[in-house]
Amino acid sequence: ASAQKDWPKSLENAVRDQTIGATGKDFFLFICTNATFVSDKVQLLIQKIKSDTLLVVDEAHNAGAPKFLELLNNSYKYRLALSATIDRHHDKDGTKKLFDFFGDKCIEYTLQEAIENGVLTKYNYHPILTYLNQEEHDEYLQLTQQISKCMIIGKDGKHTLSERGKRLALKRSRIIAGAQDKLPKLAHEIEAYKDDKHILVYCGSTNVMDITKEQSDTEENDVRQIIAVSKLLGNKLNMVASRFTSEETMEERAQLKKDFASGDIQVLVAIKCLDEGVNIPAIKTAFILASTTNPKEYIQRRGRVLRTYTDPITKKTKEYAEIYDFITLPRPLDNISHLSLDQIQKDLPLNKRELKRAEDVANL
Repeated sequence: ASAQKDWPKSLENAVRDQTIGATGKDFFLFICTNATFVSDKVQLLIQKIKSDTLLVVDEAHNAGAPKFLELLNNSYKYRLALSATIDRHHDKDGTKKLFDFFGDKCIEYTLQEAIENGVLTKYNYHPILTYLNQEEHDEYLQLTQQISKCMIIGKDGKHTLSERGKRLALKRSRIIAGAQDKLPKLAHEIEAYKDDKHILVYCGSTNVMDITKEQSDTEENDVRQIIAVSKLLGNKLNMVASRFTSEETMEERAQLKKDFASGDIQVLVAIKCLDEGVNIPAIKTAFILASTTNPKEYIQRRGRVLRTYTDPITKKTKEYAEIYDFITLPRPLDNISHLSLDQIQKDLPLNKRELKRAEDVANL
């Protein structure tokens, strides 16, 4: 969606001028998306460059994807990778190849340093406990059992999930993201903010029971979480909320950001499109319904909320951000004492994954 509609011709001319040594044309800069970079059109032109080239890759963990890796070759004499965390979640092979290409880490600037230096704001952390209901828990255990049968041993002796196992794992993660207990808990926690602004609600790519409908409704009650949340905020709490997803155009997103900053929109309801490359520093309060065990994602989501901000009208600075993290446990804690050892062992992995994230976020 570049405003420069003639960029392919401009790139072709720049490569040609640089290749033939045209006066004053020995240097040019080309900025593009990953999708554009991996296209045949761009690759054919880049291969014609004869002099030293610097390749800078932002959100470089994405460069560990197989199609991108194929294009990382020795023609780039200088290489710089930028990332919240270069490690690819559950992809040791892709991570190793990134390090092999870009080399060892040369600069690290942690969230803790950014907060201590005032580059990011401090934050208060509110873990909100939610629980799977019986139906969700049963399906979670069934999927876990199926996933355990999808382990394959690679040539290096390491265990990895088959493609079917990965699909089942994704399905299982959506059960956790869409736990029905989250919507009433959100309604309770966000009540105190119904007259506030600069609020973000992170949803998952999953379905939930729509609690805004009467139980006697004959139509389907199972809807996308982002729709259910939007209806909850707008219909039940009378808050001004708008969705911020991949379905909105660049122009619509720009207007949403403007209206959000001014307070005309109180709440942005988003899925994953805010994880990378979107800057909305006005966000002060975040309700994270669907989190992740991927450190890259929850570091980025925190960073989205911790941007420094001064309200242009009140001139007040954002001293603290508020993060409400919805922790999903297999069952209510009161029931633990009645479990058998076998039941406890089956519940432990989810507990450990959620606790690991909570500890990481709470530590700062």
